[in-house]
Amino acid sequence: MIFGVSGQDGAYLAKFLINKNYNVTGIVRSIDANKIINLNKLNILKKIKLQKLSILDYKTIFNFLKNIFFHEIYYLAGQSSVVDSYKKFDETIDSNVIGIKNILEACRVLEIKSKIFYASSGEIFGEGKGKKKFNENSSHHPNSPYALSKSIGMELVKSYREMFNMKCCSGILFNHESNLIPKKFILKKITLGLIDIVKKKNKKIKLGNLDIHRDWGWAPEYVEAMWKVLNSKKKLKDYIISTGESTSIKKILFTSFRKFNLNWKNYIIQEKCLKRNFDIKINRSNNDLIKNDINWEPKIKLNSIISKLISYKKY
Repeated sequence: MIFGVSGQDGAYLAKFLINKNYNVTGIVRSIDANKIINLNKLNILKKIKLQKLSILDYKTIFNFLKNIFFHEIYYLAGQSSVVDSYKKFDETIDSNVIGIKNILEACRVLEIKSKIFYASSGEIFGEGKGKKKFNENSSHHPNSPYALSKSIGMELVKSYREMFNMKCCSGILFNHESNLIPKKFILKKITLGLIDIVKKKNKKIKLGNLDIHRDWGWAPEYVEAMWKVLNSKKKLKDYIISTGESTSIKKILFTSFRKFNLNWKNYIIQEKCLKRNFDIKINRSNNDLIKNDINWEPKIKLNSIISKLISYKKY
């Protein structure tokens, strides 16, 4: 069962599991065609059983889990934008905390032995210092409602694992992209803007802080990591899922525009209104634990990710 099956990660995870002969049930808020477009894009809509459920309705979730046993439950639902979390505080906390609490509690009361995966975020660590990399033991210093909600959700999962011996864990996911990611995310904004410049549909791209460093990976690889974590022969624990490499927006612009022999400085406009005081400037990760324990390491690095995002749209 995948909560949030219609999002980027949920859709790719569903496709991955279907290819492994899983019977996949996807939980959605709406079965409206516009809400499940990612499942159509991956040609898997007819291979999934969709179930409309509210993650905030404990009784409904309890009754649903009482009647069907799921070997694996993935919680990938929830408000996922740092920026939007300031405007949608209640929705962010409810969807990233109350939702996973309802699932954990229903499984505990029903004594269900499902394995449960919760998608946390590298945002939980807050601002990095210098070249220091965060690992699984690093302290949480969330500086946004989104990061706070993910930190609380992760602590809930850990508590249920330790207090009630439940089979649950969290993946601390750093930024990951794909052709399904919404246009408002920075890599998609840059690559779509570049395509428009090449097609002469647009002349400039408006951006905020160009000195921000992030760890960017490829989403289809990250859903495989989720599955490997949940199916490890080792005792379940929380893992950072990342590339271990951080890159600045400036470097991304240089790399992207160079593919068309263009100087990015001629096409980028920095606007003060797009610079956010709450943005984490540097975010670096250490992914040694998942490499050593689970034998997972991403193969697709940033340059290939940029190429994939650019080639997705015909120019």
